[in-house]
Amino acid sequence: KQATHTVTFAQLITPDGVNHGLHVFIVPVRDPDTLVPLPGVTVGDLGEKMGLNGVDNGFVIFNNVKIPRENLLNKMADVTPDGKYVSRIKDQSKRF
Repeated sequence: KQATHTVTFAQLITPDGVNHGLHVFIVPVRDPDTLVPLPGVTVGDLGEKMGLNGVDNGFVIFNNVKIPRENLLNKMADVTPDGKYVSRIKDQSKRF
């Protein structure tokens, strides 16, 4: 109940509506001052487990959440300021 950001695997959809598949993003999920979930974000606890109760598990649901292109972990691909997708991996079947 303290995390303000997540590292999330999600579909990258550019402004032209093209889906470029699964990419990794840093996504803010809570207000850092109040810890209240941000608009479009639902977070919850998974509760007691049969074992490993020392491991804190939860869930996050995103509903139409948009993040800036700067939040893309972009070692292999990026989105230019004008919204163009570029990737060092030319063969789409070899991306994630």
